[in-house]
Amino acid sequence: MNRLVHLGVVPLLAVAVISVSSCGGSDSAPTQSQTTVTQTVTRSTTSALEPTTPAPTSSRPAAPSTVADSSSVVREYFAAINAQDYRRAWDLGGKNLSRSYTAFVDGFATTAHDTVHILNADSDTVSIRLEATQTDGSLRIFEGTYTVHRGTIVAADVRDVTGPEPQPSEASPHYENCDEARAAGAAPLYQGEPGYAPHLDRDGDGVACEPYPP
Repeated sequence: MNRLVHLGVVPLLAVAVISVSSCGGSDSAPTQSQTTVTQTVTRSTTSALEPTTPAPTSSRPAAPSTVADSSSVVREYFAAINAQDYRRAWDLGGKNLSRSYTAFVDGFATTAHDTVHILNADSDTVSIRLEATQTDGSLRIFEGTYTVHRGTIVAADVRDVTGPEPQPSEASPHYENCDEARAAGAAPLYQGEPGYAPHLDRDGDGVACEPYPP
C-alpha cells in the first residue's frame, strides 16, 4: 500500500516541478515576441535622437551680374545715333539728357555723323572728344564727360570746343601802313576789299590810303 502511494505521488511532484520551472523562466528570459518589440522600440528611439545631416551646399561662387562697361555704353550710344536708331539711343541715356524724345531727335537734325574718341574711363565717368560732322560739311568739336550707371548714361557735361582761328587767306593781304599798300599797288583800299583795315582808314570814310592831296 505504501509503495502505491509513493508511485502516485511522484507524477504529481513532477508536474509541480515543471510548473514552478515555467514560472521562474518567465521572470528571467523574455519570449521571442517580447524581444522583438523591445528591439523595435529601441531602434525608433535611437533614430529620433540622431542629428539631422544638413543638405550639401555648393561651393561654387555665384555668377557675377552682366553689366556693360562704361566706355562700351558711350560707344553704343553714338553708334545708335549714327544709325539713326534714336529709340535705342534714347534708352541708352538720351532720356536723361533731354526733356522729351522729340527734342532729343531734333537735336541731331543738322548732324551728319558723330565720331567719338574715348580719352579716359574712370569707373562710371567717361571722358570723350566728339567730332560732329554737320550736314553742311562743317565740323563741330565737343569735349567733356558722360556718367554711366548700370549700363545707362545718367548725366553729361559736354561743351563745344572752339577750334583754331583760321589762318589769313592769301587773298586778304595785311598792310602795316599805307606806304606798304602803295608800294604793293593796292592803294586806295575800299572797305570790304582784301587788305582794307580800319588802322589804314584814319578818317573812317571807308576809303583807306587815299591819294595824297595835290
